[in-house]
Amino acid sequence: MSHKHHDIFENRKEFQLERLILFSDAVFAIAITLLIIEIHVPELDHPSFGELANSILEKLPEFLGFLFSFVIIGQFWTNHHRMFGYITGYNNGLLWLNLHTLLWVVLMPFSTSFQFRYGYNDFPWIFYSCNLFMIGISMFFIWLYIGNPKRNLTYLVDSPHILKHAYVRSLTVSLIFLLGAILCFFNNYYLSLAARFVYFLIFPAMKILKKIYAKKETPH
Repeated sequence: MSHKHHDIFENRKEFQLERLILFSDAVFAIAITLLIIEIHVPELDHPSFGELANSILEKLPEFLGFLFSFVIIGQFWTNHHRMFGYITGYNNGLLWLNLHTLLWVVLMPFSTSFQFRYGYNDFPWIFYSCNLFMIGISMFFIWLYIGNPKRNLTYLVDSPHILKHAYVRSLTVSLIFLLGAILCFFNNYYLSLAARFVYFLIFPAMKILKKIYAKKETPH
């Protein structure tokens, strides 16, 4: 009497998808951890209270960079987490697109340290903004990929308005980061200054998009 082969995993595909998500979470966590590792403790011989205080103040731009990038990476992680909550399957294409996103996430500690150590120069800001743009646009490509109904990777194919909102939202964020880089190419003090604050456009942009798509996404 023959016995049917028993898979030790009740659902191997589900298990493999879980591995992909856990690996991604680990990369995000390591990238965030490396942000603070890039900030080194001042090395002083028998320093006074004032010397220690001054050494910390000198590192204030690096601490601001850490907090700024911590929030940004955290937001990308929440978006990645939300996106994979809609995903029901995987294939090689999705694996490589996800690795492409993680490639740019891993670069964040370096680009953060580079930018906030040489913040007076436009090139580090261009480098930093392009790094953020690449994370955003890579996630946009994942949305496009899973949104194709032929691939059968998400149940959102039955909710085109939610998918469209995700496309527009991720593309908008990416282009705002890119704008932060473009403004620095004009060799103009005021445009360079504006490039440092252009990211704040993300908040009103997200509110506007939410209002536009909220009614369409409401189930009837």
